[in-house]
Amino acid sequence: MNSGSVKLFTIVGIPVDINATWLLAFALITWSFSTSWFPALAELPSTAHYWIAGVLGTLALFTSVLAHELGHSLVALSQGLRVRGITLLLFGGVSRIEGGATRARNEFLIAFAGPAVSIVIGLVLWVSVFVLEVPREVGILRVVLIAVSVSNLMLGAFNLLPGYPLDGGRVLRSLVWAVTGSSALASSVAYHVGRVVFFIFIGLGAWQIINGDTLSGIWLAVIGFFLMSSARSERDAQSTEASAAVGALGFPVEVATEPMPPAIDEARTVQSVIDELGTESDQISLPVTRAGELVGFVMPAELSLVDPELRSISKISQVMDPRSLRVIDSAESAAEALRLLDLHRVSQLVVMGSGIVLGFTNRQSILKKMLEMQSARETYTRSNPADDID
Repeated sequence: MNSGSVKLFTIVGIPVDINATWLLAFALITWSFSTSWFPALAELPSTAHYWIAGVLGTLALFTSVLAHELGHSLVALSQGLRVRGITLLLFGGVSRIEGGATRARNEFLIAFAGPAVSIVIGLVLWVSVFVLEVPREVGILRVVLIAVSVSNLMLGAFNLLPGYPLDGGRVLRSLVWAVTGSSALASSVAYHVGRVVFFIFIGLGAWQIINGDTLSGIWLAVIGFFLMSSARSERDAQSTEASAAVGALGFPVEVATEPMPPAIDEARTVQSVIDELGTESDQISLPVTRAGELVGFVMPAELSLVDPELRSISKISQVMDPRSLRVIDSAESAAEALRLLDLHRVSQLVVMGSGIVLGFTNRQSILKKMLEMQSARETYTRSNPADDID
C-alpha cells in the first residue's frame, strides 16, 4: 500500500487503494456536478436532489476511473507483467505495474486499453440515455448518466493526448518504438512531445485566468504542472531502472542459450507440420532449413493463421519470413541480445560461437536466466551478510 493510501478491496487479485487526495477530488467534482452541471441539464425538485445526484455522479465517475485502470492492469497481466495495485488519486487513478513491456506492441495494448474502456463506457451510457431514451421523469438517474457519459468520453479523449506519461504519450512511445526499434529514442520523443503539450496546458490556463475564468484557469495550469512533474519523475525512474537492467543483463548471452529444436524443411506443407506438432506450445520457434541449411524461423501461431483449406498445399517457405534469421555472438551481453530482438522485431536469435551454431535465445530465456542469477545473488547475500560490510 502506498503512503497516504487506504486499501478498499481486491478485484481479480489486484488491490485497490484510495489516496487521501481523492477526498479533495470527490468534494470538488461533487460540488461542480451539484451546482453547475446538473442544474444546466435538468430541473430537479430541490437543491438536495442536486446534491444527491452530485454524490451519485461522482461515485459513478470514480467507478469508471477504476474500470479505466483495470483495463490497463488486466492487459498488463495478460502480457505476463505483475500488477501491484491500483490507486485512486486527486487527478484520477494509477495502475502500479511492475516492469515494462518488452515489445512495442505490448506497450501499445497496455496504454490504449484504459482510454478504450472509458470511451466504450461513455458511448454505452450515451446510447442508454438518448437512443433507449431514459425517461425525463427519472431526473436524478438521467442527469447522472449524461454527466458520467460525457465525463468518460472526455476522460478517454484527454488520456489519448500525446503527452507522456498520459496514455496517449505511451501510445506515441509505442509507435515510435515500433518504427525505430529503439525504446530509448521512443521515450525521449514521447517525453519532449509531452512537454510541449503540458506547456500548452499551462498557457491555456494562464489565458483563462487573464480572461476572468480564474478557477478553470488555475485548474488547467495545475494539471499541466502536475503532469510535467510526473513525466520528469517517470523519466528519471526509467533511467535508473534502465541502468540497473543493463547491470543485471551484463552476463554473456551464451548462458541463456537453449538447444536448437528439430528443424523443419521449407518444402513441407503447413498441414504436415501442424499434425506433427499436435498441442505443443505456440511460443516455440521452429527453425526452417533449405537443403540442410538454416534459413529462418516460423512459429506455430503463424501456421495456425493459414486458411485451413489451404494448409495441405501451402509450403512452410510461403509462411516463413527470411528476416526472422538473426545471429548474435555468444560473447555478447544479454542486454545486447534484447536490443537486437527489438531492433529486428524477431522472437529469437541464433547464438554463434567460433563459427558454430550453439543454439538460440529469446526474451523468455534471458529473463529466466536473469531471475535465476538475481535469486542466487540474494541467497548468497543472506547466507554471507558479512560480505556486505566494507
